Amino acid sequence: MDKAGFWKIIDKSRMEADGDPEEQLEILGELLQELPPDEIVSFDRYLCEYHAGADHWDLWGAAYIIGGGCSDDGFMDFRGWLISRGEKAYEAAMADPESLVNVINDHDGECQVEGYQYIASQVWEKKTGKSEFPSHDLPRGMDTAGTQWDEEDLATKFPKLSKKFA
Repeated sequence: MDKAGFWKIIDKSRMEADGDPEEQLEILGELLQELPPDEIVSFDRYLCEYHAGADHWDLWGAAYIIGGGCSDDGFMDFRGWLISRGEKAYEAAMADPESLVNVINDHDGECQVEGYQYIASQVWEKKTGKSEFPSHDLPRGMDTAGTQWDEEDLATKFPKLSKKFA
């Protein structure tokens, strides 16, 4: 699987779920189940890569505003939600978190959906009957990129998000 294939599966699951992130997670699992085990592992590698790439203080600040607060676990779930919105939304948010103002719909709630980061391993284990999901060569345990913010500065840093979600 290449990056285009990864985003194609994300887009198909979102379209079939009519944008509902919780339903999308279920459909994504069904779509992954149709793939051979090595393709599921490849999908997960891209998911992990994009998930780690979104570990940035600016995105965490946006998630904090959108959710009225955001723990470290919540930020993991936010990054899964962000990936679920598709490549264009992901890339736009990476360049400018304020672009999320144009992405979030009513059914997105706090934009935190638990499960995206586990879906591939769960499907792979079910499909193969094995319990040891193959590991990736991606670095783990990296610090959040960018400059940490103070809560009182977020409204100034992200005025559009603050206006919409305050």
